[in-house]
Amino acid sequence: MSRPRRGSGRDTGASATTTAPSSTPSPAHRHPFVVMGVLTVPVLVYAFVPTGTLRDVVNPVIGLVCMATAFVGLLRAGRPRPGGWALVLGGFLGWVLGDLQFMVEHTLLDVTAYPAPSDAVYVGSYGLLGAGLVVIVRRRGSGSDLPALLDAAILAAGTAVVAGVFLISPIAGDSSLSLAGKLTSAAYPVADILLLGILARLWTTPGARTSAFKLLGAALTMTLAADVWYNFTALVSGSVVSWPLNDLLWLGSYVLIAGAAWSPSLRSLAEPAPGREDLADPTKRMVVLTMGLLLPGVTLLLDDLDGGVSAVLIALGSIVLSALVLARMAGLLSVVRGQAVQLAALARSDALTGVPNRRTLDFELSRACQIARDERTPLSLALLDLDRFKSYNDTHGHLAGDLLLREAAAAWTDLLSGEEMLARYGGEEFVVLFPGQSALQAQQRVLALLRATPNGQTFSAGVAAWDIDTDPAALLSAADMAMYTAKSTGRNRVCLAFDRNSPARLVPEIVLQPIVDLASGETVAVEALSRFPDGDPASVFAAARVDGSWPLLEAAAINAALAVRPAGLMITLNVSLDGIETEPVREALSGDLTGVVLEFTELSDSEPSAGLHEEVERLRGLGALVAVDDWGSGFSNLDRVLMLRPDLVKIDISLVHHLDLDYHRAAIQSLCTWGDTVGARICAEGVETAAQWQRLTELGVHLGQGWFFGVPSAPGCDLTLGLVPGTVADGAA
Repeated sequence: MSRPRRGSGRDTGASATTTAPSSTPSPAHRHPFVVMGVLTVPVLVYAFVPTGTLRDVVNPVIGLVCMATAFVGLLRAGRPRPGGWALVLGGFLGWVLGDLQFMVEHTLLDVTAYPAPSDAVYVGSYGLLGAGLVVIVRRRGSGSDLPALLDAAILAAGTAVVAGVFLISPIAGDSSLSLAGKLTSAAYPVADILLLGILARLWTTPGARTSAFKLLGAALTMTLAADVWYNFTALVSGSVVSWPLNDLLWLGSYVLIAGAAWSPSLRSLAEPAPGREDLADPTKRMVVLTMGLLLPGVTLLLDDLDGGVSAVLIALGSIVLSALVLARMAGLLSVVRGQAVQLAALARSDALTGVPNRRTLDFELSRACQIARDERTPLSLALLDLDRFKSYNDTHGHLAGDLLLREAAAAWTDLLSGEEMLARYGGEEFVVLFPGQSALQAQQRVLALLRATPNGQTFSAGVAAWDIDTDPAALLSAADMAMYTAKSTGRNRVCLAFDRNSPARLVPEIVLQPIVDLASGETVAVEALSRFPDGDPASVFAAARVDGSWPLLEAAAINAALAVRPAGLMITLNVSLDGIETEPVREALSGDLTGVVLEFTELSDSEPSAGLHEEVERLRGLGALVAVDDWGSGFSNLDRVLMLRPDLVKIDISLVHHLDLDYHRAAIQSLCTWGDTVGARICAEGVETAAQWQRLTELGVHLGQGWFFGVPSAPGCDLTLGLVPGTVADGAA
């Protein structure tokens, strides 16, 4: 095998080169097959160019365009550049420059000496290419992987026997070549053998199955095939003229390497493979060993066909013995591989539930992030936590708790597709990976899992979408924060994490839900609710609490709500107690607040400050009415009610949905009696049926809101719609 450039000092005619015309990348600019399709066109045209000066000129021009396209693809991969690829492309570019120099030497300068300066460029390019492949191999796997190095060495040694017998030996005996010519001619097959060994080493590296690797391997294979064919034709015909097939093969290799440089998986081929400790595929290594061990015997057989019966028998015996040894090794490898797979399964699975464990999750999450980055596809993750699992254990026993974990894992696994993966994160927490899915799509999938949870149990979950500029741990952290939001807002729900860097978080969209007089059914007010495109309101406000931007967010929601206040109706706004003492919220509430009801909710764990009462009175002085939100749940205890002296008290949805319970009805009735005494109005949240409406009216509740009276709608919509079937949507403003 030699580079089809020079075998002697005679005129070679057309030289081998590359392929492809310049092309502007299509809209799918990282799609390697689009690039290769465009570059293939001039190669096909080149096949019909007649032999002569024009063909000699067009060949390197096409190669230069191909390599320029390849380097553009490498630049688009971003920094840091994938290791080794610049050297690999430099090697291919060196062959193109060698073709260009050869064309100048033999077309313009009439150089006949061998070796010529172009041969130095050709041989040096092998060095660049080999160095680049070595870098890629070392980054893909452990540089001290002795078995893999031995496999590659066996194949290279077997190939060297073939090259030595059929190529190097005839070159050494060619009296027409000078010592420099013999060394140069021998350097080509030696360089090809080294490249073949390095390629075999890369091929057996765990995880090297990306499109970039396949295209790189195809480009090198096509180059080696062209070299072999060139040497075969040179030996048979005695001519060193490059055949058209050789030119097309070399040009095709340039097209393939350009496609590899444009592949989204370019970086993953150069970066260390996740889970590098995994066993390499023994099938690949057996193929390499088979080729390496059989080649010397086959060479001996072919070389001694006319050497008598003894020589043939020795060659055949060598081949048969090598095959038998390889068959025995294959059997042993199969047994070892099976045992290794069993041990790996035990090490990577949770002993109780049988689903992947934390170690496997870390591996698969890293791999999924890498694929999402390379292919520019979405990736979402959900963190699930069974609700009140400790109480379940205390009530039913730990054996029942273990059974619940197993049954829940089995039920959820049955609903997942092949791409999705459930793993036990620890205790009663599980993680689900959703490759290729947005956060909203993943949320719908998790809701399906929630409905399938056995034994009437529920879970709280957080769903987050991966940001390509963060590490995998950030994805878990975001889902964890959203999960705790789900826990803190009532459990049995799925919350979306919010992108803190999104500018949309400070531009809430306002929807309005009607509040009606229960006695007359007339709409008397609306509640302003915030909506965000990147997450549910509870998660957005919780994230703002964490990073400190909540006063700005709360002020933005107040301003947006006041801007869409419908004429003739009062409007209620959700405001935090500690928020009214911050400058952004104070400024938002500094104007005329006549007809504005401030629903106070507590989003922090801090105690009210000494100046809170004065701040509330200042707002009353501007015309605002004061309301207490979610009475019967959360912070709305008697102390807070007495401190705020509200004009309106809202009954929590949990009481409204259990009006069949005597204690709930008695609590609501006592609250209404208190309201009538002090002049406060009572409003029930979450009214969904006519029966609830009637029962609340009988208990003395003054106002009501819920999907029965109207869903939250954009400003300007009819707010007096009738019954809309469904479940009350949780929201925060």
